Amino acid sequence: MRVTSVSSAIMAAFYHPPPPPPPPAFTFCIHPFTTNALPSSKRSMTSFTKLKMSNKNPSTTNLIPRVVQQQQQQQNNNNTTTAYRPTNPELLSSPSHIQTSALSLHSFLQHKKNVLVLTGAGLSTESGIPDYRGYNGSYQRGHVPMVHDQFMNHESQRQRYWGRSLVGWKSFASSKPSSGHEALTELERMGRIGVTFEDSPSYYSNDDDDDDYLFSNGLQKLSIITQNVDGLHHKANSRHVTELHGRGNVLKCMTCGSFHCRREYHDLLTKLNQGWIHDALKDVDVEEDDSSSSKLRPDGDAYIANDNYGDIIVPPCPTCLEKTNDDDTTTTATTTTTPGFLKPDVVFFGDSVPRHRVERCYGAVKASDGLLCIGSSLAVHSAFRFVRAAAEENIPICILNVGKTRAEEGMIQQQQQQQQRKGSRSRSRHDEELYEKLEKLVIKIEAPAGPTLSACVQMLKSSFSSSSSSSSS
Repeated sequence: MRVTSVSSAIMAAFYHPPPPPPPPAFTFCIHPFTTNALPSSKRSMTSFTKLKMSNKNPSTTNLIPRVVQQQQQQQNNNNTTTAYRPTNPELLSSPSHIQTSALSLHSFLQHKKNVLVLTGAGLSTESGIPDYRGYNGSYQRGHVPMVHDQFMNHESQRQRYWGRSLVGWKSFASSKPSSGHEALTELERMGRIGVTFEDSPSYYSNDDDDDDYLFSNGLQKLSIITQNVDGLHHKANSRHVTELHGRGNVLKCMTCGSFHCRREYHDLLTKLNQGWIHDALKDVDVEEDDSSSSKLRPDGDAYIANDNYGDIIVPPCPTCLEKTNDDDTTTTATTTTTPGFLKPDVVFFGDSVPRHRVERCYGAVKASDGLLCIGSSLAVHSAFRFVRAAAEENIPICILNVGKTRAEEGMIQQQQQQQQRKGSRSRSRHDEELYEKLEKLVIKIEAPAGPTLSACVQMLKSSFSSSSSSSSS
């Protein structure tokens, strides 16, 4: 995939130096997303309730603090009509609970040689990027994500997206890997996660070089499937990662198919729209907390109070523009081709994951002996289908997440009730068998991802050191 630089032709066509802003001088900076502080009255986290024990591995338990169960039950009793909100992860961060959760994860990883990891937005919350359905998730604030058809068919929606990205992208792009990302990199280095499986032509797209498969050694390696578009697994130096929904720092022209660097495009956007940025943020206090009118979103954009996007200049594709200019100088035709527009090379809601990417992930799932899901509610089909595929192959599944997920018994029952209220058809026998398998195969660990993964890595290193010492003696 070739990523080209943004052409200076756009600057010549659109850019006119703006008048100097009035004092005080405007500074383009974004206050990082902050989570709510712990409640003043800390609750004891030493009491646990055993919910389920795996028949295959009695040492692995599914533990949730009793105080969390009580909190969730109280929420359900207070208002059964409101949307479900997970527990505050800070209530699950006591050393005793992290240690217990890490032991459960350690037990799951033991005696497995081909564990595949599936990560979601919950893994990146420690990096300052909010998730969608978590305790402080953007859906809790009324966030409506960009929909594919809206972006493709309406210029006003593209202006809205790029306007909000002008505010949110710099903070999003400058985020650093969390302790969870770094722990997964270490697990990959230790050989605790990662699957090797047979290569196939179906794992390659038309954008790949034709020789990629021909010169393959016949094997694929995959450690992590991520739903995230933040690129933090790569920043943490994980090697074998498939970004299911794409990567947000690359743009693709919807006309000519050329790829471009988003950082360069944002620099151009900023220069072309300095006046709009100043007006949009002049009433924003970047030192405010979560109540600020500027809030980072999981997509890399941000909520802003200014809802006037009609004045935003959105530059066209540089490659198309250069070609159009070249055609104008070599032909006398009265009609010219309109330059295409750029779209982040990600899967917006309502779009489909490229088939070759899905096939590669299916191949990894079938070759695995364990699927570890981290920081994902598994609410969307693009992720849940791999849990379904693992269950159909009787592959053990471990879920490390704060909040209910689509693969758990309680969520399954909730979906059944929703289907009944909507008058939907009853579940097929195949679905019944699938959910029966999920009930037996799924181990749930209700704990923050980063601290739990880090503690588990330390346990694995300690056990390895102990075994090495024993063998040498």
